[in-house]
Amino acid sequence: MKRTTKVLVFILLAFFLAVGMTFAGGEKEGAAASGGASFVPAAQIKAPAGKPIIGLPVDQVSKKQIRIATIMVQNNPFGMAVMEGTLFAKEILKDRNVKVDWISVPDFDPQKFESAMQNVITAQYDAVTLFGLSEALQPVVDKAMAEGIKVYSFNTEPGLKSKRIAFWGQDGFWGGQKCGNLLMDAVGGKGKYAIITGSFNVLGHELRRTGARDVLDKNPNMKLIGEFENQDKAEEAYNITQNLLTSNPDIAAIYVTAGGPFGAAKAIKDAGLTGKVKLICHDWMKETVEYVRSGEVTAVLDQDPFNQGYAPVIAAFNHIMTGKPPAKEINWFEGDVATPADVAKKIPQ
Repeated sequence: MKRTTKVLVFILLAFFLAVGMTFAGGEKEGAAASGGASFVPAAQIKAPAGKPIIGLPVDQVSKKQIRIATIMVQNNPFGMAVMEGTLFAKEILKDRNVKVDWISVPDFDPQKFESAMQNVITAQYDAVTLFGLSEALQPVVDKAMAEGIKVYSFNTEPGLKSKRIAFWGQDGFWGGQKCGNLLMDAVGGKGKYAIITGSFNVLGHELRRTGARDVLDKNPNMKLIGEFENQDKAEEAYNITQNLLTSNPDIAAIYVTAGGPFGAAKAIKDAGLTGKVKLICHDWMKETVEYVRSGEVTAVLDQDPFNQGYAPVIAAFNHIMTGKPPAKEINWFEGDVATPADVAKKIPQ
């Protein structure tokens, strides 16, 4: 009896163990056809708080690891916001057998961007998403494409005739026109103004600058004092603005086309000119929004840096897995405007 009992117990244990394994297997979500690997289905991916995401990854796991690089400056809060989007894409693609590398370039030197692209080509990444910077990058972008590395640009085009697959960002010329109109409205269509741009060598910055000039130059009552570079640095924007306020006490407004506008806002505040000198700029960065709340920034136009970092990486993965390029070659982010009157509603603390 004892031996029979032991055999019976063994059989029952084996049965329940088999049933348990079956249920456990059934509870796994996202079992992929390729090797049975598991992943979080796209429908269950939750966006970070306050960050609506554009696009979701296809529900597939790559048999071979996919390597995607993102090349971007990281010398200002905007670059950090782009990186936040890229890192979120990295996290949700990890269980789909994708490795995403952030490659930081110290400044807007085209040669440094080209060097980063050459390294990506040498390392034979599957795809690269790129802050396009300027037409100087068109040859290396086309070289990467010729070698089978898929290239997607964001924020700024790497030349208007490059062979990159798709672009995400705001229409720079339209954004400049928008801000030109905001500036003109803020001063009642009359007064002296200055433009602080990041760099005359960055295509996106130039599109904004010339877009604003397209509007403002048509009004003879708007007088341009000068145009200056701050290399996207807040401290440079502060120094330029301080000098402008000192040498031009009747200046009515300043337009900052790129990074570091909170430096200009601080200079206006320190000079006791809050609300008197109008400041128009871009990007709902924490540092800038603080000055919208206190009144130094008159209007700020957003361009969704999070999705500039996120969306191209997801599109690259989907393109590699499905063989289908993004539905749209040009993906515009129109963006919204925040002012002291509506910032509390649009950007809650």
